[in-house]
Amino acid sequence: MIRPRSKEAVFRIGLAVFGDVAISCIALTAAVAVRRNVPLQFTKSLLPSINFPLDILGFVLVTATLIAALSLSGFYRQRLTPRGRPRLAVAMVMRVVLLTTAATFVARPVPRTILIAIAIVEAMLIPLWRWLPQATMRIRPRQAILFGSPAEVSSALSALDLTADPRLRVIGWAGDASAELPVPYLGPITNLETRARLREVEEVICSGSTRERLDLLRVRGPRGFLLLASHADALLASSTLGWIGDQPLVQVAVGCAIGFQAGMKRTLDLVIGSALVILTLPLWLIAVLAIWIEDRGPVFIRQLRVGQGGIPFPMWKLRSMRDGRVTRVGSLLRSYHIDELAQLLNVITGDMSLVGPRPERPDIADDIQRELPDFDLRCLVRPGIAGLAQVSAEYDSDPEVKLRYDLMYMCDWSLMLDVRLLLHSVSTSLSGSGV
Repeated sequence: MIRPRSKEAVFRIGLAVFGDVAISCIALTAAVAVRRNVPLQFTKSLLPSINFPLDILGFVLVTATLIAALSLSGFYRQRLTPRGRPRLAVAMVMRVVLLTTAATFVARPVPRTILIAIAIVEAMLIPLWRWLPQATMRIRPRQAILFGSPAEVSSALSALDLTADPRLRVIGWAGDASAELPVPYLGPITNLETRARLREVEEVICSGSTRERLDLLRVRGPRGFLLLASHADALLASSTLGWIGDQPLVQVAVGCAIGFQAGMKRTLDLVIGSALVILTLPLWLIAVLAIWIEDRGPVFIRQLRVGQGGIPFPMWKLRSMRDGRVTRVGSLLRSYHIDELAQLLNVITGDMSLVGPRPERPDIADDIQRELPDFDLRCLVRPGIAGLAQVSAEYDSDPEVKLRYDLMYMCDWSLMLDVRLLLHSVSTSLSGSGV
């Protein structure tokens, strides 16, 4: 399976749920209508409306228990293997049990004839509903490139042949060693043409070494790739996002720099950044006045820093030094991180984020990258005022250690993580433990 959380997959699941809800409503309405108006030989009389009113509670009971039964039976599971296909008979038995239990719990018993009739109607309509979208909306296969050693790629191809997943079409493979495989060899990742193909293709499924994964992330950018997890990877992966046959796939991507998540993060930056500017305005005025009174020098300075995409930008700060020495006011500003308040202007203009890797000066970044080539991966996202490396590592920790924290933040980003790091940063500032 490839990216089960894609828009197409979400749409198909939503469409299936919508149809199942409609089917359950139709089944309930039809069953009640028949029992109220059509005399049946195996029943004593017509069903009085008072015995089972057709109201909102009844529809909620019927629809919720059907969705639960189908979900528990695997009808909304995107990973389908020959041994794992859901069985409608199992779902219907589970459905009857759930509806009976739920109705008893809320003191709304369902007559046996209604219960059986609903299950029969649903058993007839659900297969038809499942077939209709498949017949009218063909799945567009996503083009993919496999990346790894010949043996690893061969294993992945065998798994794909076993499942015959129509959502994926392998157009080639890339790796450092060439071999005869059923799909074209595109070359090593060091080849410029190969890197271009890896960058442009919709999906890349990687089983290569750690060194190759970092280079592949550099090539792919925030979209990242799918990792065919090894035994060691399975220990670290927080979630499985897909499968090739029965082998787990893990998404490696910088979600906060692309798509909806990037929009969420930018919205958070604008809302909280603007609010912080307003709330701290009195502090700005006091700091500006204190800086000017001490030496009548400029209040704000701009320092060139490396931003997203490796592009330098001028970062604002309240001045804390004079002639290469920290001033008395500047020492106080640094202790409480007040000198960094001016960076909120960079956040609002979009050069920085509230949370992200701390931006380095271009000359320092160049020196670090000569020793640590992967340091440029930090530039896949906007630099931040606060960051996981600043919270978790020591101030004088090696750049390699800080890079690990930055990559962890980038690939495991969430709004709650940003909020937690912001609160920690505020707490640190109030404690006066800045340097």
